Amino acid sequence: MIEVLIITLKKIREDAKNEFHILYENKIASEFDLELTKKRVVGKQTNRENPPNTNSVEDYYRVTVFVPYLDNFISQLSTRFLNHKSIFNGFDCLFKTSLNKEEREEFKTLVEFYSPHVETFDICISELQIWKNKIQDGVFKNALEAIKICDKDVFPNVHFLIKIFCTLPVSTAEPERSFSSMKRIKTYLRNSMKETRLNGLSLMSIHRDIEIKVDEVIDELALDPKKIDLLL
Repeated sequence: MIEVLIITLKKIREDAKNEFHILYENKIASEFDLELTKKRVVGKQTNRENPPNTNSVEDYYRVTVFVPYLDNFISQLSTRFLNHKSIFNGFDCLFKTSLNKEEREEFKTLVEFYSPHVETFDICISELQIWKNKIQDGVFKNALEAIKICDKDVFPNVHFLIKIFCTLPVSTAEPERSFSSMKRIKTYLRNSMKETRLNGLSLMSIHRDIEIKVDEVIDELALDPKKIDLLL
């Protein structure tokens, strides 16, 4: 689905002139009798680049808004989903009755990604072959049905990978939290602290499982130039 969406967006990007012309004709601003204008060009620009030379307001917003937005959106989709495509394809190997050379490499990538929790690739691929012989006769509609017939003691690695696949999120949306570390860190007594200190306190509060080595902290503090020597 993501691949189809990205292909569609790329086609819109390639034909940006005609696609944006359709949007521009139906712009919501016309309903409120608003006139769109271009930003002025100045001799010295400090906060942003001067817009490119365009003949019309429509061309200006197509070049400065529509095209950059599409490029960024396509890039974000690729980063979030397609970069992990080989891993997702590795999960698909768990439900096939046979594997070709390419699929075998995809399954190897999956095993290497979860290497701290599963055994070596040779053991996993041998276990997968036995699992495939088991599912030759049985047909299941989804991963939830597959995990029910996958014995954890007989197929520990396959069972773990199917369980991971069942618990993968279907979207990147995160639920709202009823609690936050910021409530404990940024109190009214610390309301005026700068961003650097806030980031440091937040990391210490969130990652409490990481042991802080005092000697390394002191060595790092000693590297900063000070008017007064740091004596320990």
